[in-house]
Amino acid sequence: MAAQDQIIGALCAYRENRGGGEDGMQSVLNVLVNRAKQRGTSIYAEAVRRLQFSSMTAPGDPNLVLFPTVLDPEWLTALSLASKAASGLLDDITSGATFYYAASMPHPPIWASSMIPTVTIAGQHFFRPKA
Repeated sequence: MAAQDQIIGALCAYRENRGGGEDGMQSVLNVLVNRAKQRGTSIYAEAVRRLQFSSMTAPGDPNLVLFPTVLDPEWLTALSLASKAASGLLDDITSGATFYYAASMPHPPIWASSMIPTVTIAGQHFFRPKA
């Protein structure tokens, strides 16, 4: 895994669910890794894929312009988790999920009905495609 995968993966996890602590950020990295494996791409490619992770590409998302400080504890956790992902040592706590949405959304996204729910972690519902 390239250094850019680790840094962008950590940034995506930080932006998407730093409020969910280690589990919240790990779950985002799990989705990135699962998507990259499924599509034969990279964590970087998945994180910056247009409108897939709002904090990374969606105009108007307040997290799009958020960058952590060097000693931010959540950032350090995100970097550590990304390093584990790069080494293949990050457990998949999402049960193979490739999609998620915030539990706070008033209605599930339309794609959710065509997927298999896996787990709920740190305020997010996770899904994987039907076989």
